[in-house]
Amino acid sequence: MVATSQLTDLFGAGVAKEVVSAAALANMVLQSVMVSLTGNMPQADQVRQVLAMPGVEKLDVNAKASPELAKLAVDPNIDKIAPIPAAISQVTQTAKAAI
Repeated sequence: MVATSQLTDLFGAGVAKEVVSAAALANMVLQSVMVSLTGNMPQADQVRQVLAMPGVEKLDVNAKASPELAKLAVDPNIDKIAPIPAAISQVTQTAKAAI
């Protein structure tokens, strides 16, 4: 909807308003369809993708971690993620409660 001023110059204010409104409505409908088709990515998958990114050295997890994140943090088979020393017991309890 960046081109509203150009549309106003080309077609007038009334037509430009209708075009922008229709485009915004179509965008919302298409986004809704995409969300229903693809779904939301689970947090564990998001964290795995971040860990796989170049430039990520380590993720430190504190006591406020969600159960999914806590399971990843205490898993010895997953590199570059671990609980901070002050929160090891809390993160471990959260991970165990999620199983």
